[in-house]
Amino acid sequence: MPSPFPGMDPYIESSGVWADFHSNLVVAIQGALNARLPARYAAGIELHVWIHEPDAETQTQLPAPDVHVADQRGRVGTVPTVAAPGTIILPFVRSEGRRFVKIVDQDGQRIVTAIEILSPSNKAAGPDREAYLAKRSEYLGAGVNLVEFDLLRGGTRLPLEDPPPAIPDYYIMVCRAWELPRAGFWKLGLRDPLPDIPVPLDWGEAEVVLPLRSCVDHVYDAARYATRLRYDRPPTPRLREPDATWARELLAARSTTPPNATQGEIP
Repeated sequence: MPSPFPGMDPYIESSGVWADFHSNLVVAIQGALNARLPARYAAGIELHVWIHEPDAETQTQLPAPDVHVADQRGRVGTVPTVAAPGTIILPFVRSEGRRFVKIVDQDGQRIVTAIEILSPSNKAAGPDREAYLAKRSEYLGAGVNLVEFDLLRGGTRLPLEDPPPAIPDYYIMVCRAWELPRAGFWKLGLRDPLPDIPVPLDWGEAEVVLPLRSCVDHVYDAARYATRLRYDRPPTPRLREPDATWARELLAARSTTPPNATQGEIP
């Protein structure tokens, strides 16, 4: 049973499953692309990793562990150590990661296209946002095509053109390396269906069409969101009128419709 919404389901953002959705959508996109890409190319999954160094006022100290060793008879004893003239307490450094899809030219082993799905941390002030903006600039500066999905209604939009475009709820951006600084742009409202997206490869190569709606439907069914999403409460951010009334009527109609036993598949 696919989502009752024709486009992006706003309850995915507000039901505590975004990380789960993000990871599964990355895998679904990879599979859909590999079913369509020419033999020369392959879609893989990469992991961005960034480090959070805490400020002096917010350092989290780890508890000092006792150091023990077990002898051959299973007894535990203290390891003899040489005392240092002093000690320090190291701050706890937190690392995070986010997956994205990359299309690689298998002959030259170079990244041709990166496909990024924004996370809430990318749309909030802080190191995660800055790390992604630096990565975005790195793609464009290196001549890598970029496909960027913002499927989140909340948070602060990333820099686009100046003045920024009016975006109803979501956007999709396709940056072809040879067209910079121009980029293709899809502005989507809550009621708009998710479109098929052209994914650029090398200049002169035919683009591959990504069936985004099919990918989202596949994740929705595979992750059982029909029973996991909190349709019993308003989503966050709250929907604007008349979208809020439209969504309530849509969900009410869905609750009176017998469920379809067939799960969504990526064609």
